[in-house]
Amino acid sequence: MTLSKWLLATALATGTLAQAAPIVNLFELGVAAGKNADYQAVGEHNITTSLAAEAGTLAMYSVRSKADANLAYMFEIYADEAAYQAHLQSPQYQAFLQAVPSILTDRKQKTELVPRFLGDKKIAPGADIRTNLVVVEVKPPFNQDFYRLVSAEMQQSLQAENGVLAMYAATAKEAPQRWYFFEIYADEAAYQRHRQTPHFQHYLQTSAAMVQDKQFIQIQPMLLGNKGYLNFQAAPPQSEATQEHSK
Repeated sequence: MTLSKWLLATALATGTLAQAAPIVNLFELGVAAGKNADYQAVGEHNITTSLAAEAGTLAMYSVRSKADANLAYMFEIYADEAAYQAHLQSPQYQAFLQAVPSILTDRKQKTELVPRFLGDKKIAPGADIRTNLVVVEVKPPFNQDFYRLVSAEMQQSLQAENGVLAMYAATAKEAPQRWYFFEIYADEAAYQRHRQTPHFQHYLQTSAAMVQDKQFIQIQPMLLGNKGYLNFQAAPPQSEATQEHSK
């Protein structure tokens, strides 16, 4: 998609341009042995029905660990708190909750995220799609600079690269220096081309001194669904000095 087409689609899209800060959650879920098919079935019903019936459900991505087939992740985006609460009361989510006791283990972790940059195109099912989940610990004094660097790189990637389908950056609600990145590429080749672009190389080189730790979680897609053409950018996170002053 060219820059002009992407901008036009973003401007014309209805119900996908969040005015308030969207709600973003990441779930880590343990699936009981022998229950992968059941988990996939109930998850597919929840995702497809929610995206079709709920205007405020913007994206729901089900992926699993490459190393452990019984470890699943859900990355979700809602237009606002009201949209999220409406989803929680929906019949499909209630059906998911009822199925959980017999499908999931006690390994359940929800990470509430603060969106910093959310941008995507409409995702179509494809066997070759590549997904990335990365957790980055940023040295607190560099948090604002890191935000500006990431936002610029992600925006440019979406505009210039046809194979970049979604780029999301968010920080942990309780730890603003901990960044979560969820990315979707058309295929492995698109991801490798992205890594060679000048804007990504600039990000790597410039962020090297800002990053304290990086964890690359190996995942593979199960079911990816979104409304498409989301374009949200938040204000920069508070600096360490600002946080201390506000206490």
